[in-house]
Amino acid sequence: MEIWDETDEVNFDLLARELLTSTIIMDHHKRVKLTRLTNALATPSQLQESQTRGLTLSLVSSLHYLGGSLTQIGGAILNIPAPAIAASAIIFHRFHLLAGFLESSIRDTVAACLYIASKTCEIPVRPSAILAAVDMASDDPLAVGGKRIPKRKYSHANTETLDHWELRILTTLAFDMHVVTPYTLCFEYLVAMNVDNERQKIIAQRAWNYINDTMKTKICILHQPNVIAATAIWLAAREADVELLDGEKWWEAFDVDTEDMGHVVLLLREGRNIAIRERDRVVSGREPTLTIEDVKERVLEEASLSSW
Repeated sequence: MEIWDETDEVNFDLLARELLTSTIIMDHHKRVKLTRLTNALATPSQLQESQTRGLTLSLVSSLHYLGGSLTQIGGAILNIPAPAIAASAIIFHRFHLLAGFLESSIRDTVAACLYIASKTCEIPVRPSAILAAVDMASDDPLAVGGKRIPKRKYSHANTETLDHWELRILTTLAFDMHVVTPYTLCFEYLVAMNVDNERQKIIAQRAWNYINDTMKTKICILHQPNVIAATAIWLAAREADVELLDGEKWWEAFDVDTEDMGHVVLLLREGRNIAIRERDRVVSGREPTLTIEDVKERVLEEASLSSW
């Protein structure tokens, strides 16, 4: 699981400009015909409404990041596959886009999203194990090096809250749990471009890490999985200094345009900045913002800072 480090020197502005100013055009006869798999994305009205619930845009972005990071760490503790963890994260971001963060605890909804995804992906996981994993992950949701110690044992009697939030999420999202993750598309695209095994392995691992990062933020509900997969491959190839298809605009074969890719690159930069900001808070001794009470305290903290 990739965690942004403050020493990473990735110039996302430069990468976005490089994408948007590329002028090489791929021949139409080289396009690869693949079925396009899509997700339900956030609408402009939903995004606008989400900004009118008493929280700053910066805080909302931080809360989405914290929930996405907690989901990944909780899923890793449970040892469930990355696509299932990604499905959990997408459901989490979809729900909080509609419901906000003032009426539901991130810890509760992360557990419920992992629970829902484990069912839809047909992965047998006990509810008590999910609660225990999220409990442990909450000790260090940003992977800054804290110890994760189980706080208590969970039994069937403790799953009432999990059942409550499962139903709340399902009804809020109109029981639409259809999720497509970019991981499979990423490998399909590399195979379609006839990338040799050695380079494919290098690019795939780096691209996988970039996809993981998109699941921590709202990127996964703003862009389709084919856009995320193509952007992850482009970033990975550039990072590894590997040229694909002699510099042609290979992503156009997968119905992806440079403007969308550039936007994903810029959002990844924003995610990096959020990670640094939230990790600095934790390192300075502040608790991660994971409960309703934590969110309210954070609102008061921001209000006091803005009054100076």
